[in-house]
Amino acid sequence: MSPSSGAIAQEAEAENTVEAPTQDEAFRTWLDEVRTEALERGIKAETLDQVLPHITPIERVITRDRNQPEIKQPYQAYITARVSDWRKNKGAVMMTEHSETLKAAADKYGVQERFIASIWGIETNYGTVPLSYSVFDAVATLAYDKRRAARFRRELFAALEILDQGYAPYEDMKGSWAGAMGQPQFMPEAYLKFAVDHDGDGVRDIWNNKVDVFASIANYLKSYGWDSGKTWGRKVKLPKGGEQTLQAAQETGLEPARWCAAYKTLGVWRNLQEWQELGVRRITGKDLPERSIPAALVVADEGDDEGYLVYSNFCSIMRYNPSFKYALAVGLLSDAIK
Repeated sequence: MSPSSGAIAQEAEAENTVEAPTQDEAFRTWLDEVRTEALERGIKAETLDQVLPHITPIERVITRDRNQPEIKQPYQAYITARVSDWRKNKGAVMMTEHSETLKAAADKYGVQERFIASIWGIETNYGTVPLSYSVFDAVATLAYDKRRAARFRRELFAALEILDQGYAPYEDMKGSWAGAMGQPQFMPEAYLKFAVDHDGDGVRDIWNNKVDVFASIANYLKSYGWDSGKTWGRKVKLPKGGEQTLQAAQETGLEPARWCAAYKTLGVWRNLQEWQELGVRRITGKDLPERSIPAALVVADEGDDEGYLVYSNFCSIMRYNPSFKYALAVGLLSDAIK
């Protein structure tokens, strides 16, 4: 969900060392403007007094924002780092250890347990990665920066609302370098929309309560069209030259599912049997399933005549983090731990 949420578990040691932030007069003037707008939005002055005087920009956040692994790393390197033997083995243990809690979330929201656990694993190593950044420092830094100022200004006001409404105490407002919060790494806006109090204790606790963590992840995916009758997709073998010849514009094929239409770079959607006729096979060389399922082709790293046929649930994962690499990693880890 964060702009580089899947990366934080690989860089846990670096996350624990937050350098002394810098301040300047222009930033303090900008924060004064934030205060004025926050008051107009109904945020209490006491909340702003608690937060704004202590917000400081962090230079390292800007550096991390310019070097996200979803952009910089090749597919295979990205996936290998995230679908590691440790994550696969630990995930299998977590699936057993938390089977009842995962099943309760899965049953209510219609999202298979393995996908909930996979996102949990990739985001924070199954809740074990320390979250050391102040959410307010992180989102304010990115809101002040010009690259994505409007988006992170919204996140800053959402974070203030979370504190102002008493949804989480100030000391719990910790997250990643981009301000993604808690074990599922929800951005503040996503918390307000999708975090749930699954156990009915009056708190939507995505930091410490696995009941709420699992249900919140499931609620997020379900809100973006998750279909419990399908998986995410599969790795496939392509015919010689298929990396180039099989790709086409979205408009030339089947109409994609609602949540997939926005991802034009997924290209053409074809029925599995049409992909079969075009020479695409399971990675083992066997025929594709005979089910009638629309699928799009992700080629990934070119040159190996391999790719991935992805289904509509892949787009739901993309809503969590809009990266093909991230969604593939979630899908492949879910296959390994099921």
